[in-house]
Order: sequence, then structure tokens, then C-alpha cells
Amino acid sequence: MSISPQLIKQLRDETGAGFMDCKNALEQSGGDLEKARLILREKGAIIATKRATKEVNQGVVAGAVSADGRVGALVDLRCETDFVARNEEFQKLAEELVQHALAVGENGKMEELLQRTALSDPSVDVAKLIELVMGKTGERIAFQTYAVARVPEGENGIVDVYIHHNKLVGTMVVLTGNADPETMRNLAHEIAIQIAWSAPQYLTKEEIPEEVLQQELEIEKQRAINEGKPANVAENIARGRVNKNFIQRVALLEQPFYKDESKTIGEMLRAAGDLKVAHFVRLEIGAPS
Repeated sequence: MSISPQLIKQLRDETGAGFMDCKNALEQSGGDLEKARLILREKGAIIATKRATKEVNQGVVAGAVSADGRVGALVDLRCETDFVARNEEFQKLAEELVQHALAVGENGKMEELLQRTALSDPSVDVAKLIELVMGKTGERIAFQTYAVARVPEGENGIVDVYIHHNKLVGTMVVLTGNADPETMRNLAHEIAIQIAWSAPQYLTKEEIPEEVLQQELEIEKQRAINEGKPANVAENIARGRVNKNFIQRVALLEQPFYKDESKTIGEMLRAAGDLKVAHFVRLEIGAPS
């Protein structure tokens, strides 16, 4: 049977699928819109199965903060190519997943999140919504991970989320303490940018495992000896290098502030009053989850 352009347009508007996919689905369904929608959904599941082994090294990080500023969420959504990562449908999916992460409100609840009713299509759950977007893009899409952070109950604080302009890195900071809201917002945002730029692994130097520090000390001591320094001198050189080149790199509070390297993040917090970083998260496309 002949399928009218108006019917194809209606199906495209409802599903976001491509012209030929809609035309073929309508032809297979004999012009029945409901059956055509099911065909397109099944196509998404087929693509998900066929491309299950494809690598997903591209994607976006998306994030948001709750209306009261006390809870934040980040999501890491992957796909196969940069072309799809820039696709509006893919980015809308990432933004919707952030809202579901905020609603779930806890880490480690991926299964519960995937079973939630989709906001953009209440007839399906989130897992099926991801399949539908796979059907539209023709690529494997993987909801890699998500993170939720919140101000501890009973404490004054704020959550800030920062997404780098390329959407490949996202950070989240929980700042607590007693300061005026504007000071807290500004400082939390600057620290979130710092984390995006510097990628710290620990909050404080005390969190660095002793075996990691010892390994770094041995490496730097041997390097100093290789440079011709006596063993007793090499020990002191190694400690200085580990403090400056390693601890300042991996511990957030020891890092020089990216805008003014004469002060550390820890010093900035102390200067602002009774403030502390309670928690931070950094997600990056291409980094192990």
C-alpha cells in the first residue's frame, strides 16, 4: 500500500526516528500507526543486541542540582561515535537520565533507575527508552554510570555541578559550613572547575594510602641516586619531590588554586571561614568507570 507523507511525518514527530525507518515500519504495519511504533521499538532492541560488543568510547557527561541546591547528580552516557554524542536525541537522553538519578537520590541503584517510567515517553521504562534511542541513532548506547551527592542531613551546605564545555568531563562538589550563600556558591563552583582541570584522586593527603606514598618515595629516591646524589641526601630530595610533584597533584586540598597558585584549595577554604569539602565526584568520558 502507498504510505502518505503526512502519516510518515506524524510517526517521525512522535518517535524521532528517521524518514526511511518510519516509512518501512508503516509499510510493514499496513499503515497502522500503533503497530509501526512497536516495529520501531523492536528495531531498537535488535540494534542493541547486534551492537552489544561494539566499543563505546564517545559520549557526554551531564549533570544537575536539585531546586534546593542540596542534592546533585552526574551521569556518564556513552556511544560509539562523536557524531552521535553530538546528536540532540542522545543529549536529551543524557539530560533525562540526570533527572532520574536525582529522583532515585542514591548511588548504587542502577536497576531501580532503569525501571523508572520514562519522562519523555510514559509508555516505556528508562531501559526501553535507551533502546529506542539506539534504534534512532543506529549505535550502541551504554549508560555507563551515575553519581549522586548530597549535603549531609542537618548540615548547612550546597552542591555545585560543573560540566566542561565539551561535555566530556563533569564534576560535583559538596561544600558545607557556615558562610553566606553567595560565598559558598562561588567557592563551590571554583572548586568544581579546579577538580575538572586537575583530576585529584583524594580529598586530603591523609587519605593517600601509605603503600602508595612509599612507592612514590622509592621512585623519587632512586631517581635522585641516579642523578648522583648520596643516599642520605636522596632521601630528603625524594620527600620534597613527593610532596610537591605527587601529593599536590593527587590531593585536592593540597593543590594550588588554578587562578592563583600562591594559595592552595585548603587555604582558600580556611580563609572563607568554617567551610569544608565534604565530598567530590569527577566523571570523564574515556576514563574507566
